Amino acid sequence: MNRELFQAYDAIPWPPRGELKFVDEIREYAELPFTPHKKLHLVNPELCPETALFSLKRHFILDETGIPLHLVRRNRLAPEEFSLAVTDKIISLAAADDSGFRYGICELEERLADGEFTGTVRLKPWVKHRISRCFFAPNTRPPHKLDELTDDVDYYPEAYLDRIMHERLNGVWLTIYLNDMPCSAFPERGKDAEARLGKLKRVAERCAKYGIKCYIYMAEPRNFSGRWKSNTPEEMAAHPELSSSDDAGNTYFCTSTAEGKRYIAETVGYLFSKVPELGGIINIMSLESAHPCAERKLYPHIGACRCPRCSKFTAPQLYSEIARVFSRAMKHYNPEAEFFGWFYSGFHMPGEPENDVRLAIAEAWPEECTLLHNCETGGENPQCGKTMIVQDYSLSWPGPSGYWRDMAARAPKIGAKMQTGCSHEDATVPYLPVPGILFERYHGLHQAENCAAVMQCWYFGSVPSIMNRAAGRLSCDPMPESEPAFLEELARPDWGEHAAQVARAWELFSRSYRNFPETIAFKWFGPLHASIAFPWYAYPADLPIAPSYTQAFPKNSGDRIGECVGYGLNFAEVRQLFKSMDELWQQGLAILRPCADSALRKKELGVAEAIGIQFASTRRFFEFYHLRDDMIFNRRDNLKAMTALAEAELKDTLALAELCRNDSRLGYHSEVESYSFFPAKLAARAELLEDVLADLAHYDADSPEIRRYRGDDAEPVRLCKADEWRTLGDLSYQITADGKELVFAFKNPGENTLLEVEPGRLCQVIAIPFSAQKHSHNADFIPGLRCEHDRDTVKFAFDRAAFAGFRVSERMYWRFNISTPRAELAPRHPWPGRLQHGTSNSGDLLFLAVE
Repeated sequence: MNRELFQAYDAIPWPPRGELKFVDEIREYAELPFTPHKKLHLVNPELCPETALFSLKRHFILDETGIPLHLVRRNRLAPEEFSLAVTDKIISLAAADDSGFRYGICELEERLADGEFTGTVRLKPWVKHRISRCFFAPNTRPPHKLDELTDDVDYYPEAYLDRIMHERLNGVWLTIYLNDMPCSAFPERGKDAEARLGKLKRVAERCAKYGIKCYIYMAEPRNFSGRWKSNTPEEMAAHPELSSSDDAGNTYFCTSTAEGKRYIAETVGYLFSKVPELGGIINIMSLESAHPCAERKLYPHIGACRCPRCSKFTAPQLYSEIARVFSRAMKHYNPEAEFFGWFYSGFHMPGEPENDVRLAIAEAWPEECTLLHNCETGGENPQCGKTMIVQDYSLSWPGPSGYWRDMAARAPKIGAKMQTGCSHEDATVPYLPVPGILFERYHGLHQAENCAAVMQCWYFGSVPSIMNRAAGRLSCDPMPESEPAFLEELARPDWGEHAAQVARAWELFSRSYRNFPETIAFKWFGPLHASIAFPWYAYPADLPIAPSYTQAFPKNSGDRIGECVGYGLNFAEVRQLFKSMDELWQQGLAILRPCADSALRKKELGVAEAIGIQFASTRRFFEFYHLRDDMIFNRRDNLKAMTALAEAELKDTLALAELCRNDSRLGYHSEVESYSFFPAKLAARAELLEDVLADLAHYDADSPEIRRYRGDDAEPVRLCKADEWRTLGDLSYQITADGKELVFAFKNPGENTLLEVEPGRLCQVIAIPFSAQKHSHNADFIPGLRCEHDRDTVKFAFDRAAFAGFRVSERMYWRFNISTPRAELAPRHPWPGRLQHGTSNSGDLLFLAVE
């Protein structure tokens, strides 16, 4: 391995934001799939909204000799509804408001895009609030701390708003912190609020021309931790009436005092007094930086509420009152504004106590507010003979989940938080062309008659695309009944005579994507985002995987493949799922390629080709390390197969670099606010793969790296005898095994005792902090791990058969470490903390001789 190449690769800087070429592209109006030639005569232009008229002029030749287009004001139609009648002699468009005329004209443009159309179309949105986000606006969070309301960048150019109007979106969300608004409790705040809200007002006024409202996203109220945009410990000391803390020292914002309610009312009221045009607020009610005292009532099993005021109330009472305070403050200035209380739940498991609490909150939710919940989270996705529970956002599983349906049945108004273009599964492409999945999802949402809103994206998933267009059409009644017919209709404006073939390709893409491995680790650390930029290691490096959503440690991923799998699916099952994904996607590409006979169609093909490379690369990623471990532990000669994989990976790396040069959207991750892969990095990665091929050509099966990895020269820890207890400082422990289980037992463990176990090489380290009374709840969700507390003894039993799928051979050692605040079996050298993985460093683990 050429270490200098790896060091140079790590030194490649992230591209600066000034190099986001697609920002310039989005300022240009979308390329039309045809040359305007049809003549129309707009009989009564005074009824046509300015932005719709501009669009009409782009798509048609307006001339008095053209087909008459009559606009009719028909007040009995609902807001945004339209009725379009087209013959070869006259066109009639009826609507009750400007948005109805806008959408009717968009429909006319699409219907006539590929030739002739006659007939009637009447569409009425059943999703009242269809909210997205500018995909290249900064997220205002660390590490960059960029704010779209304090810079001079135009994130909502006319051309971009025209695109999302055509996608039938009527809302965009922007971030604001209450910390930046003036209030009586903290008079020193809000010094730049006028300037910030001045830009917001200008954005809101421009968006309104397209029938689009601005919604404010926030996670409030925040605690007194002193973290980014939160209140400080000093402010807590000065205002004890605004705060409380729990037994662990965590702080919370009290919403039961008059002062606490006044803080929310004043800051929200100030915001809406300056920009009354706002459509409303989307507020995360708990966690993700929102920490009211009510949080302890939502999760009482984790820690009791110690607030002398909030402890007197139930979670439904507390959260409903928070919603009312927000809603009253903004409705004072805009009675039509909507408050969305979002109970984000990135991790959801059946039977958890908070699930019933949230359902009770839904029953008590104020009628004037909308309850928002992740549409897919908690769903049951059958994969490889197992029932996988959908975690966080998902585009691969349609949903909605049974839990979302239960909430919808209880709440007066429900909204669906979902991902439209892409998700945590793969956020480095602008979108995945899988509209068939949205077809099924929206039909499920439609069954809940009180579904009033869809928040279509997080920071990613909002790039203008065929997916946004699909969501817009599916948000309207009458719902399309036939999926094939819907897909063909969706394809026709851009793909014309190829619409039937493109619809078939999309159907195969959807079938492919449904095989995405449903584990949360595959989303937060998933190789699909950037496996095409991962260094490969012919010799074991035992290095961690980088998170997909941030630029935190490590900068580039290593070979510890188990960190992006977890323990719900084993390595063989992941390889099988990606085999299906890869093969089905390639079948779709084979159908799509002959249809790409224009520049616009070639660009869309390029996105699908890039995704195909990602699928193939991720499949190879797992196959390569499986073959490497099989060769190391089972002494098989897999060099030929590994070489073929590396050669294919090299070819695809260079191919993706070329695709990136042609489409600057590829590789950009909106939450990271930068590129995960880009041409210069891919070129450098190709050099790394050349080095891997050189290593494979001269492979040393007895190299120091392999001997160390295998534990050949280690002194493994032996199992204890039946009555043998060993000591580590004040801790007594025992490690035993039989044919079924490997058991770690402890007597009288103190607080913050830590057991770390690696069942097989490259597996995620299972880290369990525990004491005599409790252990980390995360351990309860690991299949094959049994946790027991019996008086002064704690046991962790690992079912050896359950973990066999993570081990290529019984010759592979288990590895472990035990530590307390005062002693360590092996010295710990913690890595920087990562979600799910904590600070465990696999290099600290000891070999354990189980056999």
